Amino acid sequence: MSPIVKKTHLRRATARPEKIIVPVARKFSPRAVKSIEVKPSKPVCPPNPSLRLYRRIAGSFIAVVVILLATVVLLSTTKAIIRVTPQPRTVEASLLVDVIKEGTAEGKILGTVVGQTFEQAKTFPVVGAEQKEVLAKAGGTIKIINNSSKTQPLVATTRLLSSSGVLFRLDKGVTVPAGGSVVAAVHADQDGPTGDIAPDKFTIPGLSTSLQSSIYGESSAAMVGGRRMVSVVSQTEIDSDVAKLTDEVAVFAQEQLQTQFGTGFGGKVFSSEVISKVSDTEPGEEKDSITISLKIKVTGVFFACEVLNDLVFAKLYENLEDGFIFANNNVDSQKSSDSCVADVEITQANAARGTAELRATLKKDSVVSNTNVFLQPEVLVGKTSAEVKDYLVKAGLAKDVSVIIFPPWSSKVPSMLDQVTVQVVE
Repeated sequence: MSPIVKKTHLRRATARPEKIIVPVARKFSPRAVKSIEVKPSKPVCPPNPSLRLYRRIAGSFIAVVVILLATVVLLSTTKAIIRVTPQPRTVEASLLVDVIKEGTAEGKILGTVVGQTFEQAKTFPVVGAEQKEVLAKAGGTIKIINNSSKTQPLVATTRLLSSSGVLFRLDKGVTVPAGGSVVAAVHADQDGPTGDIAPDKFTIPGLSTSLQSSIYGESSAAMVGGRRMVSVVSQTEIDSDVAKLTDEVAVFAQEQLQTQFGTGFGGKVFSSEVISKVSDTEPGEEKDSITISLKIKVTGVFFACEVLNDLVFAKLYENLEDGFIFANNNVDSQKSSDSCVADVEITQANAARGTAELRATLKKDSVVSNTNVFLQPEVLVGKTSAEVKDYLVKAGLAKDVSVIIFPPWSSKVPSMLDQVTVQVVE
C-alpha cells in the first residue's frame, strides 16, 4: 500500500499562500497514516539596494561639506602680521650757492658780503705746560728785635740761625735801634728744600754770647722757595692760546658785523683768517704767563634763508630713495622755517664786489616705508619667520623684525596676499 501524502501550500510574499505537497520519505505502518501540515513562516521583505546607495552618497556629501567648511574657516582665519623696526639711512644734500648783492637769478640768493680786520692782545696764564723742578734759596722776612740799650748795626750777609739749625743771611745791612726792631729780608745760605721752614726764632751767631739773648730775630711766616715747580712753555701751549684769542676776536667781530650789516637777513655765516700773530714767549722758556697779539680778518655773509632752504630741500628730496620716507616727518615743517636748517660755510668771498659762494649741507635720516618693494606681501609669502627677518635685515631695511603667524602651528607666511599685513613701526 502506497503512503498517503497530504499536500500543503506555502503563502507567497506577493500572492495568496498555496499548499505545497512535500513528499516525506518515511515508512508508515499499515495501521495508521497521519497527515503533516506545514505552516508558512512570516514573510520577510529584503532591503532595497537603492536606499543603501542613497545613504552612502548622503554621508559622503556631508563629510565633503564638513571638510570644505573647515578648510574655508581655516583659510579665512589664517593671517600673518610682520612688524618692521626700520634701520635709518642718512640722506645728504650738498650744493654750492652764489650770493649776489642785487637782482635775482635761478640758483642764486640775495645777500650782503662784508669783511673787516680786527686786532687784539691778551695775556694767558701758563697752565698746560711741562712742569720742571727748580732748587733755590728759600727766603722770607724776619723781625730783628734789639732789647739792649745800644743801637746794633748788622751788615749784609749777617748770619741768622733757626732753632732747627738752618742758616739764613741778611739780604741788606740794617741798623736795629736800642729797644726797637726792624724787618729785614733774608735767604737761606744753601739751595734746596731745607730752607723751607715754618715760623721760628733766630739767633745771631756773630754777636757775643751776652748779646744773643737781647738781640735776635723772629719770623711770623714760613720761609719758602727752596724747591719750586716752574712751567716750561711749549709750542702746544702757545698754539692753544692763539686759538682761544682767535675765537674771542671772531665772536666780537661777528657781533660787530651783524649789528652793522646783518639787518634784514635771516641767514649768516662767517670765516676768519689770521693775518699775524705774535707771542712774547718762545717754546722752552720758563714763564708763568704768555702774551699773544693777534690780527685777523673776519668775513661775514648775510643772506635770505627762505631761498636757501628751498634749494637745499629740493636737493634732499632728489636724493631720497624710492620706497623711503624721512624719519619723524619733520622735514616739511623745517622747510618752511624762517631760520636756515642747513650747515653753511663760505667757500669764496669778495667783499669789494659783494659776492660770495656758499656750500650748504643738510643731512636727514630716512626709513623704509610700506611702499618699498622689499615689503610687499608677494615678496614675503611662503617664508618662515626667521627667513623674513634675515631677508629684511640683510637688505639693510630693518634693525629688527617680529612675525606673528596665526594659527600658531603654521610655520610660514600664508600665500594669500590679503592675509599678510606689513607694519613699519618707530
